[in-house]
Amino acid sequence: MSLKKMYLIFFTILSIASVNAQTRYAKIVVYRIENIREKTEEGYKIFTDDNLTANLTNNHFEEFFMPEGRFRLRVNTENPATQIVECSKGSTYYFKIYRNLNLPTKPITINSVDSITAKNEIKQMKRTHYKHTVGSNMIYQDAIGLVLEPVTGFNKVGVLKTTDGAEGRLSFGGEGAIGLSYSHELTENYGYLIELQDRFGSIFLDDKNSTVDFNTGMLSVSPYFVIPVDLKIAQKFKLGLGLDYYFNPTLTYYYSEKMVNGFNDVWNYNNALGYHILFFIETKVGKKLKVHTGLKYSDVQYSFASSKTHQPSDNNLRNPHGNSLAVSLGLEYCF
Repeated sequence: MSLKKMYLIFFTILSIASVNAQTRYAKIVVYRIENIREKTEEGYKIFTDDNLTANLTNNHFEEFFMPEGRFRLRVNTENPATQIVECSKGSTYYFKIYRNLNLPTKPITINSVDSITAKNEIKQMKRTHYKHTVGSNMIYQDAIGLVLEPVTGFNKVGVLKTTDGAEGRLSFGGEGAIGLSYSHELTENYGYLIELQDRFGSIFLDDKNSTVDFNTGMLSVSPYFVIPVDLKIAQKFKLGLGLDYYFNPTLTYYYSEKMVNGFNDVWNYNNALGYHILFFIETKVGKKLKVHTGLKYSDVQYSFASSKTHQPSDNNLRNPHGNSLAVSLGLEYCF
């Protein structure tokens, strides 16, 4: 099956599943229209409970999603305006934020508005600003983190032999990976993950005097679908299908006298494009920290490029298959 067909099938499934997932939260819309000349660029800081959710300027509106239940909507920290909101999943609530010019102190006011009035007023804005944000008890939109992946590589091939006949076999899928990650959630159901990793694997023979090391850099991009859950050990399931770009893949031989036809050399392979499928379980461990655990299947085909002194004669070494299954462990800081 081609990558194009896999993407079409994957995103068709996501679109169908999202119809149900979209109803798990309440949507909150806050907007601001003020006919004043002073402080029109002043941003009203919108808080849900104690979480800063948005900075609302004049003739703008913001959307965010909240779990079912009660939360406190607050505007600014000095002389704040507050309102307790009871929300139900699948419903949309509109709030107009403005200064009450009829009172001497001109306090900021929160006014609950019906959907017809709110939509008409938003349409009449001279400038509109749309932004997905998140509120209390929700995961922040952006996160950076560290990733560690123990890897089980498949399709092992023989890369060296000792004088007593022992054969060393290595998988081009690697044995482990370490790297950095960045994720962004576009909505409560969709997001993407970018990872930069170093993937590696080694075999040792002759009391570790002879080794063969495989190493490659990997840049991956993963659109994913989010399934919110309400469990003690998890708040989200993530299912994704993405592309991997492998760069500077090398196979390095360190020779020992006990190796049959042993040699020292570095075999360079061409950069390659692969794909992966992932399933993560995400858990909040702090106000701005979260961890994920999960599985990632990767697949890539390499091709030999160059070497210093020797070349592989076995086709399994000239065009090695680098498929693998990794256990992904990640720690992320949210912002």
